[in-house]
Amino acid sequence: MMSDDRSSLLGGGEISVIGVQAVKKCYRNLLLTRRGEPGNALEKAGGKEFLEAVKELRKSHGPLELTGAALSQANGLAAKFVIHCHIPQWGSDKCEEQLEKTIKNCLSVAEEKKLKSVAFPSFPSGRNGFPKQTAAQVILRAISNHFGSSSSSTVKNIFFLLFDSESIGIYVQEMAKLDTK
Repeated sequence: MMSDDRSSLLGGGEISVIGVQAVKKCYRNLLLTRRGEPGNALEKAGGKEFLEAVKELRKSHGPLELTGAALSQANGLAAKFVIHCHIPQWGSDKCEEQLEKTIKNCLSVAEEKKLKSVAFPSFPSGRNGFPKQTAAQVILRAISNHFGSSSSSTVKNIFFLLFDSESIGIYVQEMAKLDTK
């Protein structure tokens, strides 16, 4: 899945303290919705500074469309930036295609800012209801396609923040499948 100069890492951890250039925060609907553990952890760790950066983003960008992605400063966090995105709900029309497009849009935002590292929490299999296996397949396919079509990608490291052994096992299995292709 990754070339020699790119890497990925699986594991758990606190999203607000991971040392990457950007972390991803997902929303089920409008920007500034407070749903999901990663979002709550970022809001708690970043405090007022982080919430002010998000409010500024909302003023300048407005609500995120489904599959949309936007970048804000990560005030108060270990990361420099937060990539905000609006992901589909499992079972909605074309939800897998929309999830893949969301990941593509997040990576495009990272490329525009010339970021080298991004952390992805396992967001779709939480409140958005995606089965873990399906979410992993779609996310990894989108990332693989991104790197396959972009030989000059600035993103070199992708971290998957997974919070249970089942998810880690699924990602390891799905990454192995991609490596054999």
